[in-house]
Amino acid sequence: MELVTGLTVLKTASDLTTRIREALGSREVKLDEVVARIIEVQGLISDGRTALIEVQEQLLGKNREIFALEQENRSFQEQLTKKRQGRIHDNAAWKILDDDSEEGPYCPNCYEKTRNFIQPTRGSLNGESVIFFCTDHEKVFYFRVPIAVCGEVASDRSKPVPIRRPGSPWA
Repeated sequence: MELVTGLTVLKTASDLTTRIREALGSREVKLDEVVARIIEVQGLISDGRTALIEVQEQLLGKNREIFALEQENRSFQEQLTKKRQGRIHDNAAWKILDDDSEEGPYCPNCYEKTRNFIQPTRGSLNGESVIFFCTDHEKVFYFRVPIAVCGEVASDRSKPVPIRRPGSPWA
């Protein structure tokens, strides 16, 4: 509302100045009237400037608010993108690749908390599952993954290699 007020006041001051100029041109004006009108114009300009300064402050506040909302939106978009990059099933996190295959297993605890894919260390075989552990926590975090989804990890005890599984049923 201050913008409309400021512009209206400045328009009135401009109109009044035009009338003063016209009156001075016709030489049908008294000096006291000119002084009174100039004082009136100065007051109107001052009021208009005050209103426009308030508008400027409001715009700066709105710009700050917009910037904060844009930052928040970027953060949410990043979280959403990270969430779309992975799935949790069979007690582990799995990274979704461009061809919709999966790579993993990764620590489900790290993925749930930070959306980061942290490669766990493969432990021993235990019946129908492989035990993995992650040391990126205050206490070591253990989880079991069925051998059926681990495939080559179960047979290769030398290193924990992420597995790529084409055509995941969890797509």
